[in-house]
Amino acid sequence: MSKAPNTFEHGPLTGIRVLDLSSVVSGPMAAVVLADQGADVIKVEPPGWGDGIRNLGASRNGLSAIFAMINRNKRSIGINLKHPDGQVLVKALVEKVDVVLQNYRPGKMDRLGLGYDQLCLLNPELIYASISGMGEVGPYAEQKVYDYVIQGISGVIDAQAGQGGPQMVRTIIYDKVTALTAAQGITAALLARERGAGGQHIKLPMIHAGIYFNWPDLMWNYSFVGDGVRRSGDLADMYEINQANDGAIVSHRLGADTSGYSAEQLVEILAASDIPVSKVNRRDEVARDPQVQALDLLETTEHPRGGTMQLPRPPVTFSATPSEHRYHSPETGEHTVEILSELGLEFSEMQALARAGAIG
Repeated sequence: MSKAPNTFEHGPLTGIRVLDLSSVVSGPMAAVVLADQGADVIKVEPPGWGDGIRNLGASRNGLSAIFAMINRNKRSIGINLKHPDGQVLVKALVEKVDVVLQNYRPGKMDRLGLGYDQLCLLNPELIYASISGMGEVGPYAEQKVYDYVIQGISGVIDAQAGQGGPQMVRTIIYDKVTALTAAQGITAALLARERGAGGQHIKLPMIHAGIYFNWPDLMWNYSFVGDGVRRSGDLADMYEINQANDGAIVSHRLGADTSGYSAEQLVEILAASDIPVSKVNRRDEVARDPQVQALDLLETTEHPRGGTMQLPRPPVTFSATPSEHRYHSPETGEHTVEILSELGLEFSEMQALARAGAIG
C-alpha cells in the first residue's frame, strides 16, 4: 500500500493509488473521478485492442470522445488477465495500491484468481470495489447488463411515458449514476480505513444504484405500505416545456400561450418574478451558454491523438486541494514499461512477458 505524501499537489486524493481493472463506462467513470481528484490510477487493458469503449461513438484519428473523457488522468498498462504471468503481475501491483476497481460479472475475477478473497491476502488494507449489473444472487444475476436494462427494470422508462408510450432516457444515466455512487463509496471506505477499519470489499449492483437514485421522487407513490396514502402526481408533472417563437423554455407549468415571445424574453420575464426557468439549449449551444462560460466549466485542450477538444473541468472545487486535468487519456498500454519498471522488472523480463502474450 502506498503512503500519502504530506502535500496534495494534484488534489485531495494525491498519494492514493488505484488499479482500474474495469471497462466501458461504470467502472472507468468512477475511476476518473478519483483520478481527477489526484489519485494515481493505473488502467489495466487487454493488450492490443484495449478497452472496448475506445471504439464507441464520435471519434477523430482513432480517439473516441467518451474514452477521452472518462479515462483522462490515468496511466495504461497492457496485461492479459487470462494469462498466468499476467495474473502474477496484477497481484504484484495489488501489493502496492490502495484500491482495486472491477466491473465484471460476479464470479469472473474469482475464477481468474483476482477476486477480493484472494487479493486481500496480499494486501489486507485493500479497498476492493466490485460493480455488477444485477448483483450476485437472483434470477438476473448472470445476465449481461447495459444501461437500458436498468432503465427498464428500475421504472424510469415507465415514468417517461407520454402520449407516445414509454420512452427511454436518452443518456446512459445508470452507468453514470453507478459510477458516481462507486466513487463516493470508495472514498468513504478510504476514510474508514484511515480511522482504523482496515480494508474491505465494496459491492455495488447497478440495479441498486438505479433504484436508490429513482426512489425519492419517481417512487414516492410506492413508499408507504398499506392504506391511507394521499397519492400525488410525479414531480415532473409540475414542470413543462413551453414553446417560444425561436425555441423553447422549461419552467413550472404556465398555462399560457408563450409562442409570441422569444426564449430570451420568457427567461427574463420569469426570472424577474423569481420563477426557476431555463432556455432549452440545443446540444451545440451548451458550451456557449453564458452561465457555462461565466463559471468556466469547460476547458479546451490539445490531445496528442484527437487534437483540439473541449471537456468539462473536474466538477468539485476544493479550496485547499484543487483538482486538475493533469494529462490526457492514454494509448493502450502506453505506460506498461514505466509501471513495470516501478515494480522492479528489467526490460529483458518485459520482453519475455510480451513474447509469452502476458503483456503488450
